[in-house]
Amino acid sequence: MLSPSRLGSRVGHWGHYLLQVAVTDSTNRLLLDWGRRFPQPLPVGTVLVSTRQRAGQGQHGRAWHSEPGGLYLSVWLGSPPLHHSLLELTLTLGWAIAGSLRQRLGLPLRLKWPNDLVVVGPDSLLKLGGILVQSRFGGNGQLLGLVAGVGVNINNPVPAGAITLAQVLGSRQSLDRTEIAGWVLQGMERGFHVWLQEGFAPVRPEYEAWMVQSQVQGAQGETSLTVLGLAEDGRVRVQTQGERGSILTLAPDQVRLSYHAPVGGDL
Repeated sequence: MLSPSRLGSRVGHWGHYLLQVAVTDSTNRLLLDWGRRFPQPLPVGTVLVSTRQRAGQGQHGRAWHSEPGGLYLSVWLGSPPLHHSLLELTLTLGWAIAGSLRQRLGLPLRLKWPNDLVVVGPDSLLKLGGILVQSRFGGNGQLLGLVAGVGVNINNPVPAGAITLAQVLGSRQSLDRTEIAGWVLQGMERGFHVWLQEGFAPVRPEYEAWMVQSQVQGAQGETSLTVLGLAEDGRVRVQTQGERGSILTLAPDQVRLSYHAPVGGDL
């Protein structure tokens, strides 16, 4: 469990309202339910942390292995005006969390579009963490609740293709879940307010600087695509090959980027 008093001394406004459970299926799912059922509205920035998740999820419904030793939290974002897309929110939160951890840990953390925190290994990208934004809407299209979930591998068992902070840092730095949670929440609060006011566009240059050049797994029947960068709305720009090559702007449900080691590494 996290230390509420120590966490409160390390965060801005977010994290002072802290809910903790030993185990749940998904912190996102539970916080969305609680956000609707509590007799009083949850304050924006309320944090739910679980020691373990039985059914944590990542992008495209993939399972997120959530064993004890990692950080698994969700933040209640209320029902903000959707002037900018939820994809932009995901990217802006990823940028802000990566920036916070890079600064605090001196870690060469990179971003894999659209929602992964990764370390570049010799042959592949190794997943350190991820962000998942989820929402609930009413029958009239009204936003009822919005949450952002974050998982970070700290000192927990991980599957092949993943890595922990303990493995990356070795003995260079002691790892404290409360301290790391504070850094993550600092980044998330900053990113959320940037998204509310301006969307993803102002942070796109730095996001692209930290984004790895992944191979494209497939999009709209195309088999040979090159990633060019990101559009202002966060969609990925790719170029098809051949004499009639064209530039496509694609959303996450239209294309997937692989975990193979990037050629050249950067955009």
